[in-house]
Amino acid sequence: MAELLLLVAVAWVLLLAGHGTNAARVKVPGSKVGPIMVSPRLLDQVSPLDDAGSGSVTQYLAKQVTRPGATKEGYYGFIATMDVYGFNLSSNQLSTGAILLYDQGDGATASLNVLHVGWEVAPGWYGDSLTHLGVGWTTDGYQKTGCPNPSCTRDFIPEQGAPIAAGGVIETVSQLNGPKQYITIKIIKDGIMGDWMVYYGLNQDKLALIGRFPKTLFTGGLANRAADIQVGGHVLTSMNNLAPMGSGYLPIFNAMSSASMSNVQFIDQNGHALPMNQISLTYITDSNIYAVGPIVNGQFFYGGPFQLST
Repeated sequence: MAELLLLVAVAWVLLLAGHGTNAARVKVPGSKVGPIMVSPRLLDQVSPLDDAGSGSVTQYLAKQVTRPGATKEGYYGFIATMDVYGFNLSSNQLSTGAILLYDQGDGATASLNVLHVGWEVAPGWYGDSLTHLGVGWTTDGYQKTGCPNPSCTRDFIPEQGAPIAAGGVIETVSQLNGPKQYITIKIIKDGIMGDWMVYYGLNQDKLALIGRFPKTLFTGGLANRAADIQVGGHVLTSMNNLAPMGSGYLPIFNAMSSASMSNVQFIDQNGHALPMNQISLTYITDSNIYAVGPIVNGQFFYGGPFQLST
C-alpha cells in the first residue's frame, strides 16, 4: 500500500508542480495548443513497484484543469456529477474519477497543498476491486503529510449519520450500454469555520454532508482558497494490461458507452456556482490511449483505452 501511495503521490506532484520550458502541452478548447505547467516526466513515470518484480507501471491522466491565472480570487469549491464504474483490477492498478483542489504555494514541492474527492477502484489500498468513495490530502506534496483511503479517516472528519463514509463502498455502478449510476460531489469552503465541506449524493438522492477537511490541516493556500482545480480520470497501469479509465472506452462514439462528468461548476468567493468551460484546459497524458473531450453545456466525456466496434 505504501508503494502504491508513493507512486500516485509522485504522479500528482509532477502534474501539479511541473515547471518551465519542459511543460507538457495541453489543448485549450476552441484555441491553438499551448503549454501548461506540467512536467513531461509524468508521461514516462515508472512505478517503484518495479523493484518488487511487478513490471513497468505508468500513470495516465485525462482531465480538465483550470487555466493558470484565470482568476486572482481563487476557488472556493467545486461541483460535479460523475458516472461511477467498477472493474476487476490487479493490486498494482488503480482507476479513479476525481476532483482535485490545490495550491502550488511558492512552487516548491514542500509547499504543495492538495485535497481530492472522487470514486476509485484501488486493490492495492483496499484489498478488493470494489468501487470506493476516495478522499485524500497533503500540505507538502505528499512528502510527510497526507493519506489515501482507508487511512484518511483520521484526518477527514465524518458527519454523523452520513449516507457513506470516506473509503466506503459505492455498491451501485454503471453498466456498459445499460443504466448509468452516478454520484454528485460538492466541495465548498465554509464561510465561518473555514473547513472544506464535502457533500455527496447517489443518483437522484439529495446532497448530504458526509464530512469535512478541517482548515487546520492546511498550512498553505488551501487554508483560505484553492488556486487551481483538476477534474477527470487517472489510472495506474502496466502497458501489457491497460487499466480502464472511466467506462473503459474512449469518448469517441456515443454517450451510452463513454463515461462523463456533468454539472461541472466551480464556486467563487461569494458562494456562486459558475461554469468551468471558459477557464479550463484539456490535459491528456497520451491521447492514443486515454482521452478527454471539451466541456460542452457543463459536461465532458473521458476514458479509454478500448474502442467499441462499429
